[in-house]
Order: sequence, then C-alpha cells, then structure tokens
Amino acid sequence: MIPLPSWLLELIRCPQTGERLVMQGSALLRPDGKSYPILDGIPRLVYPPAAVGDDARWQRFYDWFAPFYDFNERVLGGILAGVNMRQERTCIIEILGLRRGMRILEVSPGPGVYQSDIRASVGNDAEYAAIDLSMGMLTQCQKRNRHLNIALLQANGSNLPFADESFEALFHFGGVNLFGEPERALKEFVRVVRKGGIVSWGDEGFSSSFPDGWKKRVLIRMNPGYLKQRLPIPQGLLNPQITEVCNGLGYLVVGNRQ
Repeated sequence: MIPLPSWLLELIRCPQTGERLVMQGSALLRPDGKSYPILDGIPRLVYPPAAVGDDARWQRFYDWFAPFYDFNERVLGGILAGVNMRQERTCIIEILGLRRGMRILEVSPGPGVYQSDIRASVGNDAEYAAIDLSMGMLTQCQKRNRHLNIALLQANGSNLPFADESFEALFHFGGVNLFGEPERALKEFVRVVRKGGIVSWGDEGFSSSFPDGWKKRVLIRMNPGYLKQRLPIPQGLLNPQITEVCNGLGYLVVGNRQ
C-alpha cells in the first residue's frame, strides 16, 4: 500500500462528523470505529456513503465517461466551440495568482487536465491534494499525473473531509453546476481555506456576447450545465472577481477568504 503523506493525515477529518481520523492498516478510523478504506492508495471518504439524486447520476456518468474525456474535449471545445482548451487552462491558472509553496486543494479534477499547470505554479515541493466523487476520473489522474506527486482522495465536494482552514488555495473548474448541493459545496470551499487564501471556482455558462444559433443549441444538448444559473457568492469571500473564459463559454470566480 502507498503510504499517505503525514501532512495529509494531519488535515483529514471524517466527512460526516468532522472528527479526526487515525490510520490503521489500510483504513482510516473514527473514534467510534467507523472505517474508511484506502484502496490503491486512494482514501475513500465519501459522505453520504451512497450518492443520491444528481450526485449519483453524474457519478455514474463520469465513471463511464472518464476514458473518453480527451476526445470529447477536442470535439466539443476545439471543433465545435473553437476553443483551444490547452491554452485556456494555462490562462485560467494564471488568473488565480498562485504562489510557489502554496498548499492547494483541487476539487473535481476530472482526469487531471489542470494538474500540470497547477503543479508548475506552486512548485514541486508544494503540498497538493485533489478530491473527486468519480473513481473513474481519479484513476485517469493516476495514469496521467502519477509523476506530479498529488494526493488523491475520493470524496463529495459538498462534504469535504478536511479540517477548517487546511489549505492556502482551492481550485475547482467544471462540475459545480451539476452538484446535488452546489451552494453547500461553495461554503465548503470557503471553510477549508485559510484566512487570506485563494478560493476559486468556475463552470460552463454562456456570456451575454455568445451568439445564439446552432452551436449554442448543440452545446446545451450535450451539456445541460450551460442552462444552470450562476451560483451566488458565498459569505466569507473578499473581493470576488468574475472573469469570462473559454471564449464566452465559461466563467471563473476568484476571491480571498475573510
């Protein structure tokens, strides 16, 4: 079994009760004996233990979809939308203002397409964790970015398994529109970041300048997230800035924890 880094063990909490967990063998234990297994080096810290509603539906979809993500991005982003996603990802990470050595959490990394840019921004020695509800996506992260030394955990973005103020930065892009409890997730994003730290998230969403027409109709049909309303800014965030990204197909919110 791959050992969990000591810095991560200090931060991990029960996603249900917030209690500290202790590593014993290939599991993390709560004081009352509740056990969370560690399989293939990935702690399974999902709460609720069985996803329901939208979370369950999208978990099944992303587990199936994970191997086809890159192909879909080329078709949906490159050919249909005319967006060079490799360049857009680099621009999005630059907007965050990450600094070398920052401890960062990435929520819902998908197959890890942002991780090389994030790692380059924070440096090789920075402590970096990523959580996703989809094991299919986490498996793709392992295959793509094992060399980047990122701690992967299976967890629900609306019930993050970390102590308050654990990270200096948090990044999420793509997916919160489809979470079962998206506003709760944003509150969790704020909770686990230290005062003054960077809280950032973004998702699909047409800008007012994006033209109506067949491309818009096809994009909506392929991804219903485009029809979702942007989420309200959660309390506890200072000076949030909203930037249109991906040629008007998405937005990015960046602020600092109060």
